[in-house]
Amino acid sequence: MMNRRAFLGSALTAVTLSQTRIGHPAVRKPTAQTPEPLVWPVVTKPQPDLRLFVGHTDTVLDIVGRIGTPASLVIFTEGNHLMVLLSDDIVGTFPSWARSQPQYAALDLDNIVVVTVPQPTVVQMVRTGGIALGNLTLDVSRNSGFYPDIVMGGPAPLQELRKLGVVEPQARYFSKNRGRALLVRKGNPLGIHGLADVAYRSTCRAS
Repeated sequence: MMNRRAFLGSALTAVTLSQTRIGHPAVRKPTAQTPEPLVWPVVTKPQPDLRLFVGHTDTVLDIVGRIGTPASLVIFTEGNHLMVLLSDDIVGTFPSWARSQPQYAALDLDNIVVVTVPQPTVVQMVRTGGIALGNLTLDVSRNSGFYPDIVMGGPAPLQELRKLGVVEPQARYFSKNRGRALLVRKGNPLGIHGLADVAYRSTCRAS
């Protein structure tokens, strides 16, 4: 009995010989074109009201943590908080701080999941109970464990979540907006104190 590899080899050889006998028209060189981005087709049929993300990088929610294993703590927030929240000063030190507190010492904090997505989408995910990433649908529910223990957001989305019975009646303020700011390296080695300094540095490098 001929095995698959031998059969495929014979078949390809026959095709090659056949093409050689018949001949081919002159092969045209392809014209230079800008390659179109590859978008994987959506073949599933998600719920009509379920938010569907399709496309490319930076168009979907960012999940930091492990899906498929019980989550210790789930935080839903937006991308503007990501760098600060995931720093060594906050999420980085939280497990060790909790272990030092007698009332929290037994908590399992091995899998802290942080989800960053625009706040209206947070509300939609909780209200509809899911979110679709192409052909993948994530169940957003207490049963799945992919459900926020903490929601960081502004008054409007928190009020909507309160109406859904998701958050407590009294939200806790953890920060206030002090306006726009320039972030500089620790110690500010370049001595940047305003936009004029940034413009000056850019002009010096250009010249």
